[in-house]
Amino acid sequence: MAINCHAKFQSLGTFHSRGLFEPGFSNTKEARNLAAANAFQSVHERSRIVGSKLFQVAENYEFPQKAQRQELVDQLHLCAQKELLREASVIHGYVLKSDFADGDLLTLLNHVMYAYLKCSDFKSAEIVFDYLPRRNVFSWSVMIVGFNKQALFHDGLSYFCKMMDHGIMPDGFAYSAVLQSCIGMDYVDFGDVVHTQIIVGGFGSNVVVSTALLNMYAKLGKIEDAYRVFRSMAEHNDVSWNAMISGFTANGLHSEAFGHFEKMKDQGFVPNVFTLVSVLKAVGMLGDVDKGKQVHEYVSANGMQDNIVVGTALIDMYSKCSDILEARSVFDMNFAECQVNGPWNAMISGYSQCKCSQQALHLYVQMRQNNIRSDIYTYCSVFDAIANLGCLSLVKEVHGMVLKSGYDSVDPSVENAIADAYAKCGSLKEVQKIFNKTKSRDIVSWTTLVTGYAQCSKWEESLIIFSQMREEGFTPNNFTLASLLTACANLCYLEYGRQIHSLLCKLGFETVTHIESALIDMYAKGGCIVEAEKVFNRILNPDVVSWTAILAGYAYHGSVAQALWYFKRMELMGIKPNAVTLLCILFTCSHAGLVKEGLQYFWSMEKDYDLVPKMEHYACVVDLLGRVGRLNEAFEFITEMPIEPDEMVWQSLLAACRIHGNVEFGEIAAKKILSLCPEYSSTYVLLSNTYMETGSFQDGVNLRKVMRKHGVRKEPGYSWITVEGRVHRFYAGDANHPEKDDIYDKLEELRRTMKTLGYIPDLKYALQGED
Repeated sequence: MAINCHAKFQSLGTFHSRGLFEPGFSNTKEARNLAAANAFQSVHERSRIVGSKLFQVAENYEFPQKAQRQELVDQLHLCAQKELLREASVIHGYVLKSDFADGDLLTLLNHVMYAYLKCSDFKSAEIVFDYLPRRNVFSWSVMIVGFNKQALFHDGLSYFCKMMDHGIMPDGFAYSAVLQSCIGMDYVDFGDVVHTQIIVGGFGSNVVVSTALLNMYAKLGKIEDAYRVFRSMAEHNDVSWNAMISGFTANGLHSEAFGHFEKMKDQGFVPNVFTLVSVLKAVGMLGDVDKGKQVHEYVSANGMQDNIVVGTALIDMYSKCSDILEARSVFDMNFAECQVNGPWNAMISGYSQCKCSQQALHLYVQMRQNNIRSDIYTYCSVFDAIANLGCLSLVKEVHGMVLKSGYDSVDPSVENAIADAYAKCGSLKEVQKIFNKTKSRDIVSWTTLVTGYAQCSKWEESLIIFSQMREEGFTPNNFTLASLLTACANLCYLEYGRQIHSLLCKLGFETVTHIESALIDMYAKGGCIVEAEKVFNRILNPDVVSWTAILAGYAYHGSVAQALWYFKRMELMGIKPNAVTLLCILFTCSHAGLVKEGLQYFWSMEKDYDLVPKMEHYACVVDLLGRVGRLNEAFEFITEMPIEPDEMVWQSLLAACRIHGNVEFGEIAAKKILSLCPEYSSTYVLLSNTYMETGSFQDGVNLRKVMRKHGVRKEPGYSWITVEGRVHRFYAGDANHPEKDDIYDKLEELRRTMKTLGYIPDLKYALQGED
């Protein structure tokens, strides 16, 4: 039963056979010889036309006397394997001038075609095919396989359609070949048609064909159909097990991949390199180090621990399971002297993933000292490590190495990694420069630019860039949308945030975990805590980021009890808080005056949660004590810190001194801050206000004069609102706003109304004759 391929694939187009199947074509031996000679002449004439050297003619080439068919087939296999086009052409000439029987001639010409295809000489292969005395299913299959090997899947499908139209029924080899074409074309509908034909043709029990079929379904995302084929197979082999395990891994069914790895061993099959790579990737995605160690034990027991491919997969697996010490152990035991860059790349990437950036860079330096070649994977991991450190000088240094290597001009992923590193170091000028010179911009390029501006608090600009991206026809991914939601949250741009929410729902991203957390944050900061809670309640399995987002939202809204309730509920659900969660809790306690509870949470960080307090946690405790006037305790807490306090900690103390009028500690804190950051205008302002509040008006004035003398200017505060999609900023004394006259008229009206209602302004911080 033939499939009407042309009806199904009118858009594919087909090649027209010349001579063999046209009316009036003679099939005599003389005609066949003439056709063969014409084919050989056409191949050589084409070579001359395109300017290549003429191939050595067959008469001048020495062959074994009466070379047998199998000898020539072996020689053609060698030509195909090593891509020896000249030699294949010589053998072609010898075959044509020899007197082989029809069957042997067809076999040899089939292999000549395959050799031409492997040498990427498609035109010559087509000419030989078109002038074949006759064609069998192997002739067609050779063309399909040959084009598939060169990733010309469109042509492979075309030849299959042509074969079916000529009434030649496929065999197992042809079915396997066309299923590969379906994978290359991402054409699962035609794969379904082929599946039906396989069953009708009686090939459903063929293990090779069934394996090709389940592989096609797995690679095209229909894993249920792939598993159905696997279950229906009467027998399995190593290849079918590997195809099923890799299919589970590729489709995110990592537990199933590991389970079938165990079943494969139980049924007496021996996992090979391909099996181990697939299952190690699955275990890494699960983050289950115990399962990883089971696979590692199998690798060691079978003497494969020093296999570069398997070892690289082991390093990657341990890194993804956050067991970086075990990853390094695998590297040191087997690959420290390896001259192949795979294990080095995996180890550097592992360090970068685990935020061990210094170790990643040390290993990269060692890799260069050992003269091991860097590639795109090396550079991407190194730039990720540098981005985590935020070291601009290192970005520029490694960027220079990339420019010398030329990788920046051949691979967009390297350009994107460089741009991301510059963005995280705050150098948006370099980010924009890289983006502007990128020739092949993809969604990652745009996302890097949008995210870079958002990370540098240029939120309006990130939204403008997103609009440009959409105008150029790019569809955002989940990372783009997360950055946009962050921008909307910080701008309190609720209207735009709702539009982004609608878009991500249309694109199917509403259940992506980090998108859900960003939505909660956006709605909470936009004043819609109820909407934030609705988003949270729709999450099936909220992670620590989602829990932190909702309790932070309630904390910012002043709902202390609700925030603490979410924290307790989170612990009851078995979710371990992270450093950001504890920072939100300390913030909540500080603003609610819950000193005892706040201190308990702080001291429990290491003991109960295995978290080392960071600088921001110490600053929050100083604020916690300072807000209630316990300045002596706050100062003592700072002096006993195990790490050197930075300007953020001293700023918290200075702010408390201003509230409670403590000049002594205020002066100490101010001196510390100015020694670290002399350009901080807020330090001068806070201390000046502290002087004035305690009656030392002249000291406050003098400090302002010192501030101006050093060229330090106070950054004006501002507020903003969004009206009809436009953000309006309002500065004190602003004379640049296009509607300034109407704004000042309204402010004067409000001032008069307030005065009529009895409002008396607080002038104790106003400086006479000072700005």
